[in-house]
Amino acid sequence: MDNGKAAGSAAVGMRMSIGALARSGAVAGVIKLASAGLSFLMFVAVAMVMDERQFGLFSATFAGASLVSFFASVGQQSTVLRFWPQYVGLDDHNSAHGLMARAILVALAGLFVSSLLIFLVGFLPFIGQGTPEWFSLCLAAAILSFALGWSEFTSGAFRAKNALIFGLLPRDIIWRALTIAAVVVCHFMHVEMGAVTATHLTAWLLILSVVPQTVLLMRDTARADRGPLTQDQKREFNTVTLGLWGVTSLPPALGQVSTLLVAAILGPAPAGAIFVADRTTRFVTLALNGINQALAPQISSAFYSGDRAHVQRITSLAALGGFAIALCVALAFWMFGGFILSIFNPAYDTPTMRATLVIFGIGAAFGTACGPIEILLQLTGLQHALLKLLVIVNVLGLAATAVTTYYFGPVGAAVSIAGTVIAWTATAVSIARRRIGINPSIFGFTMGHGIHVPRVVLRGRT
Repeated sequence: MDNGKAAGSAAVGMRMSIGALARSGAVAGVIKLASAGLSFLMFVAVAMVMDERQFGLFSATFAGASLVSFFASVGQQSTVLRFWPQYVGLDDHNSAHGLMARAILVALAGLFVSSLLIFLVGFLPFIGQGTPEWFSLCLAAAILSFALGWSEFTSGAFRAKNALIFGLLPRDIIWRALTIAAVVVCHFMHVEMGAVTATHLTAWLLILSVVPQTVLLMRDTARADRGPLTQDQKREFNTVTLGLWGVTSLPPALGQVSTLLVAAILGPAPAGAIFVADRTTRFVTLALNGINQALAPQISSAFYSGDRAHVQRITSLAALGGFAIALCVALAFWMFGGFILSIFNPAYDTPTMRATLVIFGIGAAFGTACGPIEILLQLTGLQHALLKLLVIVNVLGLAATAVTTYYFGPVGAAVSIAGTVIAWTATAVSIARRRIGINPSIFGFTMGHGIHVPRVVLRGRT
């Protein structure tokens, strides 16, 4: 068998059928549903053992640590999803393991540097004026940021290897369940729970939860035969990493910045309410996010083996399934938003916060209708086009968010944030259609069985 046939066979061997992919997506969806439920309960539990000020500080610290963690891992969770299926699909396991070793080193370096910077910020007196807990919060945030970034990387590494359940369970299920149990025990034992204590608790329990993943990943990578990457492979790794670093950081970072903006402009109590609304809105995108966990390595494997029709089918089917469930969740927000918010704190059940929750839901539902557009562009060589789009739209969006938050409060922030999501997802779909001939939205379903890619796209590299 020649090299071309061998590579083709390896790629086909990695690829799942639509039925198998649907089953994997369903499993991931169930895990993400349980994760969202546990995340909801985790923040409810924390909110119940704190006053409004302490929960606002915890919310801002958690948002800040999450924000830094998105950048700290240097996009390596997406880099391994981009390259591992490609190399294994080409039956080049030496390069795959060499890539994994390189990604581990880059991720750890980024996480150590970013955590150190957060720690050093705690020594700046002019930033934390009026907050006696400032240094302690920075120390806790540094540990939490490292834990969040590393857990995201290990999850991506095992998902790239099609070890979906093992990749998702520690962070999505085990960590949240342990945190809820610990907070409940502390509550009944009358242990004082402030923002600093809660942040340390969540950070160290997350580190404990991903120890099995860390040990297994390090062991397998150390024992594997790793051929050194060629100069071309290193150059491609560096180029792709820069693009993926940006595109994996900006979208989730925007959600965290909104909480920090509200905290800075309106104070910690409204920040807690916005934090709750933002976290609750994630139920809208839950189904699509679950499907994406199984979808990412399949997109990379199929696209680089030349089967764009398969990529079109699986992305548009994902959009249809995710959007149908998103509509149901958004409707539930409209009907029961006040009750949902009051679970955290009765003070959050106001017309303003109910409207904020619904607006967040509308933006998220529109993004879901656009399908897995983010991972599609990340994994098909269009990460730089996506990065440029995100920078332009998000810079304008953040400026608008600051202004509307100042003048219109939480509702103004919600309108700007939802509008930003709608703008970048719609434009990204247009880019995918023009550049690679794939429409991952709910309107691309009719293209699934007879995809026509323009000749200029087929001849050119993406």
